[in-house]
Amino acid sequence: MSEQSLLPVVEVTRGKTIESLHHAVAVVVDRHGALVAWMGAPDHFTFSRSSLKPFQALPTVLRGFPDRFGLTDRHVALMCASHSGEERHVQTAQEILDAIGARESDLRCGVHIPYAATRTEDAVPGRAGFTQLHNNCSGKHSGMLALAKILGTPFADYLNLDSPVQQLIRAHVAEMLNMTVADMPVGIDGCSAPNYAVPLRALAHGFARLAASAGPTPATDEDCQDACVRIVKAMRTYPEMVSGEGRFDLELSRATKARIFSKAGGEAVQCVGIPERGWGMALKILDGSPRAIPPIVIGILAELGLLRSDEVALLEARRRPVVLNHRGTHVGEIRLVGKLVRA
Repeated sequence: MSEQSLLPVVEVTRGKTIESLHHAVAVVVDRHGALVAWMGAPDHFTFSRSSLKPFQALPTVLRGFPDRFGLTDRHVALMCASHSGEERHVQTAQEILDAIGARESDLRCGVHIPYAATRTEDAVPGRAGFTQLHNNCSGKHSGMLALAKILGTPFADYLNLDSPVQQLIRAHVAEMLNMTVADMPVGIDGCSAPNYAVPLRALAHGFARLAASAGPTPATDEDCQDACVRIVKAMRTYPEMVSGEGRFDLELSRATKARIFSKAGGEAVQCVGIPERGWGMALKILDGSPRAIPPIVIGILAELGLLRSDEVALLEARRRPVVLNHRGTHVGEIRLVGKLVRA
């Protein structure tokens, strides 16, 4: 890793003193994969985590989902989601299962306390109070089961790396990121689905190709373009299905009236699509702390002229978050200090 990639990008203060530093890598590319701007090493290698979900949904949408099951773009959006386990998310995941003749027990994503349950100070029940439908990845897994249904393969095999479901997904991920399957190391995600490590520049290129799909010069073939258009339309039309209340993905979409779409991933990975330019952004906080993500995303978008002043104002609390103590006293802030390099 280059010396530049080790420079601090975000600092956290207490009073006037720097208390913590976050090192990060961020890259913006166009639909052809050419660098637009970056911080750190553009080819930093990392697992894509949940930022991969729009690409994991691609082979299912390409084969007629949701129309062949009588569903809608709202269900497509949930397939791309790291949702909060709100009632609308749980219900939509159940609708997918009902439409394909599957049950909650066919899911293999496991159970965790959903984000929605942790947003209040109310007592949170243990895992026994929730099901796999509350898992933030239940939409993705329901979509994988739908692909198994379409392909006529057993539901029980859908997470097997050698299954037709995962082989198709892996091939489409590689194509969209302009990589070869052999160059994408495999790991198991938090939800037990296969996940892939890739260069950040490739991940940004995938989001640029998604963003450009509805433009005058799409960066995918015709069949794939139609599926990409549908996925991006679903994410922009139903951003509340992609994440949840109080989450940065949703706040960014609302502030920009869906001009920009984004997708968070575990261990502080974040991807952004800018359809009006056909650009994609990918970033990784090296220590895995997501609190540093919003200042970087908003700062880069603003510096590149991709946010209007009124949109920056709406996002101000995320651009420079304050640090509060347990009494609610303002004791510090989180701020972007990294410098953007332009091509």
